[in-house]
Amino acid sequence: MKLVKIVLCALGLMILGQTGFAQNKNRAIDQVIAIVDTSLVTKLELENRITLIEKQFKAANRPLPPSADLREQVLERLVSERIQLNLAKESGVKVSDKDLDRIIGNIAGQNKLSPAEFKDKIEKEGSTFAKYKEELRKEVQLARLREREVDARVQVSESEIDSYIAEKDRGRLLQAGNDEIYLAQMLVSLPANASESELAATKKKAEDILKDVGSEKDFLAYGKRIATPGSGVRVEDLGYRTLDRLPQLFVDATQGVGSNQLVSRVLQSGAGFHIIKVIDRKGSVVSNTQNIVVTQTQARHILLRHRNGVTDLEAQRRLNSFRDQIKVKAADFAQLAKKHSEDGSAPNGGNLGWMSPGELVPEFEQAMNQLNVGEVSDPVRTEFGWHLIQVIERRQAQLSADKQRDYARATLREKKLDQAYQDWLRQKSLPKPNPAAAKIVKDEEPVKKSSPTRKLNNKEQKELETLPATIETLEKEQASIAAQLADPSFYQKEPAAFNKAREKLEQIEQEHARAFSRWEELEAIRPK
Repeated sequence: MKLVKIVLCALGLMILGQTGFAQNKNRAIDQVIAIVDTSLVTKLELENRITLIEKQFKAANRPLPPSADLREQVLERLVSERIQLNLAKESGVKVSDKDLDRIIGNIAGQNKLSPAEFKDKIEKEGSTFAKYKEELRKEVQLARLREREVDARVQVSESEIDSYIAEKDRGRLLQAGNDEIYLAQMLVSLPANASESELAATKKKAEDILKDVGSEKDFLAYGKRIATPGSGVRVEDLGYRTLDRLPQLFVDATQGVGSNQLVSRVLQSGAGFHIIKVIDRKGSVVSNTQNIVVTQTQARHILLRHRNGVTDLEAQRRLNSFRDQIKVKAADFAQLAKKHSEDGSAPNGGNLGWMSPGELVPEFEQAMNQLNVGEVSDPVRTEFGWHLIQVIERRQAQLSADKQRDYARATLREKKLDQAYQDWLRQKSLPKPNPAAAKIVKDEEPVKKSSPTRKLNNKEQKELETLPATIETLEKEQASIAAQLADPSFYQKEPAAFNKAREKLEQIEQEHARAFSRWEELEAIRPK
């Protein structure tokens, strides 16, 4: 079982169109396909989740991964969720019915629906409301587990920020705002401990693929045709990502490459050789941290805070009344804010001043960004209460030195959070390199308690015994190089050595992933 990050949509905390699982009215005998401690993952559960993912990809007009890959990824996701939910239960992380009702009310409000209308919408989309609440409760529970156990422990030092900015100042690209690049790749895998001849042969294979795909209109379709079992080729639709969420190798290679264009050369990493295509770009990229331009918004709001005696429906009713008065010019937004808003901005007519991306709570910022200048929102719920928002003006502005540091801090923290959570999860689910946290039951077979179909041979047994030490050594090397790269003076004094160390870290990360995957594979075969 591999605890890997699966890039799949969440269950609809913010977007209504992603709700619940299809109900199987012809349910016969459900089949267990994975066991996680005492929890079971069934075939029906897997198929329902796959159906949901297929709908999400279709709605987003994105090509689906190969069926076998999608099935494997979804199963991994379900197993990972079971492990996390068990940990949440052990840690006492709970979501009360009151909390759940409040969250559902928020989601309904963001979709401009009453709670009753929202319930009807869920049921019309093929799920029961009880099932939707059950899945939503799990999502919130997992989010709270992460927040409690990991988020508060992740810190970004000033030296890390200095190092990050120093890198960007030396000609690298810094992504501002919501700028994104859509990539697809074909990876020609490199055998472990490859010889010079194997390296040359693999590179030539990748270069031949690059030459052939240049005449093809559909990069992904071509990749699927050649990525047959045993070919050593893997095709991936990476989707839209900010540059900070891509390997620096990809960032550097795609500079100056426009939409629907191939990177002109194959890229080598510890995993093999990459053929990259830029499918699309969104936004503009700025090449110097001293000139980071972002869209700032000047907005005002009326806030009705959460307090005893005032229900969410009453707060929404009052704000809807204000909005209607403003629309027919029976009242002025600023005057209503001065009279009714329960925020420190009330004396200024609710004016919040100029705000950069990331400075407001997500629910508020998301609603604000959807408004045109002069437009008034529907009531928006945040942790502070209910808001009515009006956009006054927008402008392009450069980030100050302080804002640049805030941007760098947020970017580095986001990178650290996911890795820290995966490390914590692996530590909790696999405290020692012994039995795997979950047993995957072969598809189309009932659960059996019999021994494995075969035993490890002597070579495999020896390999299994040595892998934990190998993994530990790689982890120590990772930590050592990461600490070295965190020193801001390293790049300044030895830029070539810095780049070499960074490449080494990427290689070690690939080796660690392969070693851990191999250990899991052998451990699953070993008699329990």
